[in-house]
Amino acid sequence: MDVSVNRLTNANIYLDGIGLLGRAEEIEVAQPRQKMVEHRALGMAGTAEFWAGVDKLEAKIKWASLYPEVLNAVASPFTAHSFQVRGSIDQYTSQGRTAQLPVIYLMTGVFKDAGGFAFKQHENVDTTSSIAVYHSELYVNGTQIHLYDVLANIYVVNGVDQLAQFRTNLGG
Repeated sequence: MDVSVNRLTNANIYLDGIGLLGRAEEIEVAQPRQKMVEHRALGMAGTAEFWAGVDKLEAKIKWASLYPEVLNAVASPFTAHSFQVRGSIDQYTSQGRTAQLPVIYLMTGVFKDAGGFAFKQHENVDTTSSIAVYHSELYVNGTQIHLYDVLANIYVVNGVDQLAQFRTNLGG
């Protein structure tokens, strides 16, 4: 059995279609996280947890410095922005690097804050922004891993719409 190792070590961020190459040090993207609730009842020997929705999504971007276009985008809590993170997975086997696979993460959300920053002698100023995410999608090598949109009640995992019957039952 040949072992395959994936390495994703770099990415670029786009804010409203504008590339921010070299301007962000780190991004923590939002992934749907299941909200589970406990259920216990008479006659049950134990307690179970069941799905009750998806927790709120939040992303964070650590900026390498202060950039006017980012500070302007962060200013309004009513303006939604589109983000795209693009990376490349290097896939290795015993034969060396055998593939380079594109990774694309898309999200829409509003900035919650610009993040604070401190000025220090001889050190670059950095800041971390928080983003409330309403829509997220993840693609690896062209295959959609997930699509989640809280306002449209859409949650697709591996091509299967997890909320189709739920929307039908609600009449929408």
